[in-house]
Amino acid sequence: MDLLKKYKNMPIQAKASIWYTICNFLQKGISFLVVPLYVRLLTTAEYGDWSVFQSWRDILIIFATLNLYAGVYTKTLVDNKDDRDRYTSSMQGLGTLITICLLGVYFITHEWCNHMIGLSTPYMLLLFLYFILYPAFSFWGTRQRVENNYRAMVIVTVIVSVLTPTVSILLLLNTDLREKALIVGYLSVQCAVGLVFYVYNFVKGRCFCDKKYWVYSAKFNIPLIPHYLSLIVLGQSDRIMIKHYCGEDDAGIYSFAYQIASVMNMFLSAINGSRVPWSYEKLRDRVYTRLKKLSNALCVMFGGITLMAALMAPDIIRILGTAEYEAATYVIPIVALGVYFTFVYDMFCTVEFYYGATKYVMVASVVGALSNMILNALLIPVFGFIAAAYTTLGSYIMFVFMHYIFMHVVMKQQKIEEEVYDIRFTIIFSLGLCTIVFASLLTYESIVVRYLFIVALITIAVVFRNRIMDTLKLMKK
Repeated sequence: MDLLKKYKNMPIQAKASIWYTICNFLQKGISFLVVPLYVRLLTTAEYGDWSVFQSWRDILIIFATLNLYAGVYTKTLVDNKDDRDRYTSSMQGLGTLITICLLGVYFITHEWCNHMIGLSTPYMLLLFLYFILYPAFSFWGTRQRVENNYRAMVIVTVIVSVLTPTVSILLLLNTDLREKALIVGYLSVQCAVGLVFYVYNFVKGRCFCDKKYWVYSAKFNIPLIPHYLSLIVLGQSDRIMIKHYCGEDDAGIYSFAYQIASVMNMFLSAINGSRVPWSYEKLRDRVYTRLKKLSNALCVMFGGITLMAALMAPDIIRILGTAEYEAATYVIPIVALGVYFTFVYDMFCTVEFYYGATKYVMVASVVGALSNMILNALLIPVFGFIAAAYTTLGSYIMFVFMHYIFMHVVMKQQKIEEEVYDIRFTIIFSLGLCTIVFASLLTYESIVVRYLFIVALITIAVVFRNRIMDTLKLMKK
């Protein structure tokens, strides 16, 4: 009853934050739970094709939509409270025009595109329909978040999250489409939902083109395309290049491992949801002592999650996968380390974003993505698909180094002489974590030794549970 009373007395922003967090976990959780079904119903090659499709989808949508529903849309909604309907409708019109132009390019080069992406023309046309309709749902969802209309957003998101895998699995079981059933199921549900909001946004806004909005949004987002594309390439190009050099089977095994390890991103998103605004407040007030203390505690907490993922990798594969995916065991720890270093460079990025130094973020993203692709091209043909995990980890470590340098440039520009973070601790802890994670790979041959490590890690967490709770309370406040 006390919890219910506290909830009722919360401001709308706090309630919205809670429900969006729950919604995010439900959405990612449902996607994670269907993975064991997919790997049992499909061969490794078919699962690899499905994963590679997802990579191409995430890359092409940047060119087809310019990510207009991302940063620029949120910023303009906040700045412009009186013309949101017309602005939304106009952005939808601009996105539609860009997609149609890209469709024209596809018709000219469709044979080459089909061969490169691995889909025939009917599937590609369905994908372009998705590029037109899907952003409508994203526009609507972003607006609900800005206006704190969390009830409708949560309900629709959960329905779509359940409906998508349900339709895909039904098609897989009742047709001969195999992995294409997942593609058709996913695109069909997204297009159907997107169509509803596509019509809704145009009916409310009654505007296809507003020159002022089109020019402003294009100028804002086009320079960010290299950044958006680099992040997608860094996270998705591995699968495409593994398929090219090693085949669909290895792409499927790597994708399965990546899917499991990336569940850590749910924890990362949840932590950053509180850490980033809290950090902005401390940067504003120039209170760096508490910022150092919290950052150190979060490094240890996230490092513990990373180590647990590495130690539990054989059990996770045994439970969620099949014997065909056993090689994925040695990929999970490396990908998990990559997620940890994502958290570390996010800390440095927070300073850059707070002071508006986004050009440094773009430079780091482009350099990291290009280096990752070059290393993949050199090492995957020699060492196989496992090399992709190490090249990605190396790229994230490069991100940490570059963002640390850029953060210091920003601090110098802002005349900040005190260290914002405890860099000495971060370096020592990160090196120690890498050593222990790599050592954990040796325990896979002895279940007794591995479980002793797991028990020791759980014991440490129990002993220091009060400090962990204090850290979480600090972010909550």
